[in-house]
Amino acid sequence: MRKALDNTFIQYGIRKDDMALVEMLARKHGLDFDWVQALLKSLHAEKVKNEEPDDKTVEKIIESALERIRKGEELSFYGAAVKKKP
Repeated sequence: MRKALDNTFIQYGIRKDDMALVEMLARKHGLDFDWVQALLKSLHAEKVKNEEPDDKTVEKIIESALERIRKGEELSFYGAAVKKKP
């Protein structure tokens, strides 16, 4: 039986079943799941582009995501900044 491509894996580098686990853990630890997904998507995009991101690239991606939190922004599903609603 042929399996279809896992769209979640294509976007995030994580299988759909595993993403459900990531979502559960993110919510359990009080993390915004959309933010976690955007972070994973950014890391995966770098991995696809450069085969394997180096430590400096990963650090920049994480720092950028954390800076958005510090500025009071949320991330949309696609990683674009969206102002938090009051």
